[in-house]
Amino acid sequence: MASVRTRTSAVKFGSMVAAAAVGLTMFAAPVNAHSHRDFREQRQHVEERGRSVRGTRYTYGGTTPRSGFDCSGFTRWVYKEHGADLPHSSIDQFYMGGRGRNKRVWKRGNLEVGDLVFFKTTSRRVGHAGIYIGNGKFIHSSSSGGSVRISSIWDPYYYGPRFVGATRLPVTMRSSP
Repeated sequence: MASVRTRTSAVKFGSMVAAAAVGLTMFAAPVNAHSHRDFREQRQHVEERGRSVRGTRYTYGGTTPRSGFDCSGFTRWVYKEHGADLPHSSIDQFYMGGRGRNKRVWKRGNLEVGDLVFFKTTSRRVGHAGIYIGNGKFIHSSSSGGSVRISSIWDPYYYGPRFVGATRLPVTMRSSP
């Protein structure tokens, strides 16, 4: 009789442990969630990743440091390590703003490091994309410059008057939406 009780107690104890483990995981944050402190690290990493390939040649359709980048291939490559699967099109990246958990930013004064920035450089609404890195600067793969470079979003001759808006992705937001 004692062995039956022991087995029954062991089964009950195992069930309680399993139930407690399930209960704890219900309150755990998802693997890809971030905290209020973590967004700063994500922004810094986005900027560092972009800067790490500065000087990489511009290649139409390019998506890697080895093959070269076009503008949307560059932004897509930078964000790939942050769980963002960006389309390989600047206009499609622009239209992500305001959809799902992404946020649209219209004013340059409201930009934050890591925001995708967009410019009207063709007959389409958006023809160029880059990543805001602070202090009025953005990093991008430029066909006219021939490489990944840093430019001013306030440039009065080219990028300044062509600024369209920005998309802020959840990974760089101050808190998970």
